[in-house]
Amino acid sequence: MKKPLLSLILTFTLLLSACSSGSSGLFKDDIVDFISNEYRIYDTVSSVTDSENFSEIYIAEDRELDEVASTISSHEQPEEMSERKDGKQVLVYDNLFVILTVDEEDSSNTFIEVANEQFVRNNYSPDFFDGLLAYWLLSNLLGNDWGNTQKQKCQRNPDNCYGGYGPSGGTFKGSNQTPTIRNGGSSVRGGGPGAGK
Repeated sequence: MKKPLLSLILTFTLLLSACSSGSSGLFKDDIVDFISNEYRIYDTVSSVTDSENFSEIYIAEDRELDEVASTISSHEQPEEMSERKDGKQVLVYDNLFVILTVDEEDSSNTFIEVANEQFVRNNYSPDFFDGLLAYWLLSNLLGNDWGNTQKQKCQRNPDNCYGGYGPSGGTFKGSNQTPTIRNGGSSVRGGGPGAGK
């Protein structure tokens, strides 16, 4: 009796191992892998406080924001999901923000910014999230009284505050550049959004 049970457990363990090590199988990709496989990388934005940390910008061409939000949240349910407002929507995952914005030059396209909490904490202007996420929620995610502390920092040095990706993103001085850390579906992450996960 024990031999068939041991054989069954061993077979199941090997099956689980094979499925989890491949790109397909029983287990879904994490949200960063899903986005990088589904959409084309477009740009990166370097943190003004830490050049090793950056956000990745993807573009969903000919896909409107509502469709992109639905596709991403259907793959993995976010912990928090804002309403859509002023062509923006935010999906919050564990230590990760997925920020969707309508391309102001072509409203049929959607930009998808993937940024870890540290990037958002150190670079984003709290004004970006007005009407999207409550300050108390942002403080829970980004640290006690983040909204007020960051707002004061932005008033002292507006060039160091990031207003989101796109033409109306403000005067953020991070080094926007074509990504060199990875091409398309490569798994090299450097200090980007998936680092440390």
